[in-house]
Amino acid sequence: MPKRICIISLIILLSSIGYAQSDKIKIKSENLKESNYLKADDFYLTHYLYIDLFLREGLFPEASPEEVSSILNALKKYISIENKLDIEIEKPGKRNYLIRFVILKKDDGTELLIAFTNWSTKEKIFEKEIKIENDSYTRWYFLNGDKMTYRKDMSNENDYSDMTKSDLANAYLFDELPENDLEIKSTIDNILNESDLNVSDNIMANLVLLKYQIFQRENESLIKQTEYLNDLFETNKYEPNLRGLKMAFDATKFQIELMK
Repeated sequence: MPKRICIISLIILLSSIGYAQSDKIKIKSENLKESNYLKADDFYLTHYLYIDLFLREGLFPEASPEEVSSILNALKKYISIENKLDIEIEKPGKRNYLIRFVILKKDDGTELLIAFTNWSTKEKIFEKEIKIENDSYTRWYFLNGDKMTYRKDMSNENDYSDMTKSDLANAYLFDELPENDLEIKSTIDNILNESDLNVSDNIMANLVLLKYQIFQRENESLIKQTEYLNDLFETNKYEPNLRGLKMAFDATKFQIELMK
């Protein structure tokens, strides 16, 4: 007898996922048996997926930490090689925002987490449905144990010899090589010990340090570091060319909320 497959739309309750979900978010799957297959560290999930699927392209920048967390927790619980996960987010006055998560295992054993959406990067609109063959907004990440790496952050995509020290420390933090994690703190320390750092380089290095503290779960240190960066931005609020760094800092503070 063929296995009966039901498409289930559900609002995930506090008791089952840890966060109350907004009425405007629906989570759909063909099989909601908990697999806990996805082992990627929360640091990568909260960094990449919040920035890539909520902030970039202005897809859902108004999302609350609770709304983002409900999606990430569902992803961790229910996604597997055999089971995709569909998200539908209500967008008043527009077509709804659709995200489909799948895990793909290639013939060489490489595993990828792929997020397909119905956002047309060309037309700047939400299409009626996800059309994978179209040029819709898609992000994919390499999975390796608890590591999760965006394709352009892979070590073979970057020339580390040509990077500034801040960019190098950031590359070490997000690449797929665990051995490079050991080089992050010393690289940042070398930057911050320089006597002639300009404002933007100083803030950039301190932002990477804050990210590293989140990664290491150094909760007391990251609270102090957040306060220090708040003071740095306030002190230099009339300094030109800090808008991008301030946006990165705001996204990082949101990530801290997601990690709680």
